[in-house]
Amino acid sequence: MRLVIFLLLIFGSTIAYAADVNEALVQDLKVRRTRVMTETGRRSVVILFSGAPKNYSNDVNYPFRQENNLYYLTGINQAGITLVLIPGSTDQQEILFLPERDPSAETWTGHMLSHEEAQLISGINHIRNANAFESFLETTINTYAQDSVDSTDVWMLIGKRALQKQLFAKERAYGRALKNRYSNIRLRDISQVFRDSRLVKSDYELQQLRKAIDITCEAHRKVMNSVQPGSYEYELDGLIYNTYRHHGAHWGFPSIVGSGPNATTLHYEENTRQMHEGDLVLLDIGAEVGHYSADITRTVPVSGTFSAEQRAIYDLVFQAQEAAMSLVRPGATIGDLHNKALEVIKAGLEGLELITNTSGKQYRMWFMHGTSHFIGLDVHDVGNRNTLFIPGMVLTVEPGIYIREDALDHLEDTPENRQLKEDIYDAFELYKNIGIRIEDDVLVTENGYELLSGSAPREIGSVISEMK
Repeated sequence: MRLVIFLLLIFGSTIAYAADVNEALVQDLKVRRTRVMTETGRRSVVILFSGAPKNYSNDVNYPFRQENNLYYLTGINQAGITLVLIPGSTDQQEILFLPERDPSAETWTGHMLSHEEAQLISGINHIRNANAFESFLETTINTYAQDSVDSTDVWMLIGKRALQKQLFAKERAYGRALKNRYSNIRLRDISQVFRDSRLVKSDYELQQLRKAIDITCEAHRKVMNSVQPGSYEYELDGLIYNTYRHHGAHWGFPSIVGSGPNATTLHYEENTRQMHEGDLVLLDIGAEVGHYSADITRTVPVSGTFSAEQRAIYDLVFQAQEAAMSLVRPGATIGDLHNKALEVIKAGLEGLELITNTSGKQYRMWFMHGTSHFIGLDVHDVGNRNTLFIPGMVLTVEPGIYIREDALDHLEDTPENRQLKEDIYDAFELYKNIGIRIEDDVLVTENGYELLSGSAPREIGSVISEMK
């Protein structure tokens, strides 16, 4: 009996982690690492660094969230780790470097993974201390240099776009240092490899997304059941977050809860306004489960009924979403969806006399964003408007119309614009401060699509029925 107690004291933490290990995820991780190594080639070294904790205030950090591509290959959400892949190795293709456990640090910030725990979570057999990384890398690169006169490809996250360059500043600096240290390496950007790999979701990934979407839909229904004149935006924000936490989820992005004129601000952040009779409230929210985020928007009447003007704009947005969604199938693109939604919105805006022609850019006063984006580990995930749809991809469909009160004030002072303002003035006064977006998450299937977020009412009739 004493031996059993002793073993539990020594290995209890590892046993607890073992009980939480998801075998489906472990198998997925192995497949992902193999796919990445196949893409980078046998004469290569892949290096992925952990994200860094971000400070909130003095000695308080934001909750840590692992760099998505490293998480995609390891399933580990701990700072200070480094993954090295060596496709051409015959004995150690996957090596994870882990910070040594520090009891003093753990007193303040919590449990750090042991080698055994990291192995169980990731399925990576070769775990080393983080302080061995530099010497290991030097030996690896020098070994390649002795074996061949060819250069060794060192793959890292470098990125080409401005945001990527900012996100991967550490990697870019380290890559430059490697080039200065070793003459026989060629630095390669692995971003495209991950873009291709992450687009089509596995069964495990779809399971996480479905959970996140279902929780988000539940939060929307709770808002519809609770909102009333006199409520504050932050009360709905709290209700949404409470729904997430009740299911063990977190937010994939801070909730947007914009009522009245705030609904016309695309990324409204304050969530402080008190709502009044006749207001609409736009809720752009998404729960995150296992690092996978939903993204669903509903716009609902605070008093439980839409005015004639609100209904007219809502109907137009709904028709545009339906038209775009009908095109979701293998071989289509986000660009196709946007063009279809735009066709419907421009005709509708002209019919409402909010624009005077459909051939130019007048519509951009009221509809200024894209119709879709992919979702996954990033809420705006890898892929672009020209990516051909393949079964297993998950994306949003989210047209919107936003009649900002000051929109006409910012038009360039030209004869054409002065005439435009005169022509649409009456309609503008009728619809101003109405902001409506309807956003759903859809899965591309073999023959079309599956609406994943359908349990959150979106048709006018079903929204009103839910609010009764």
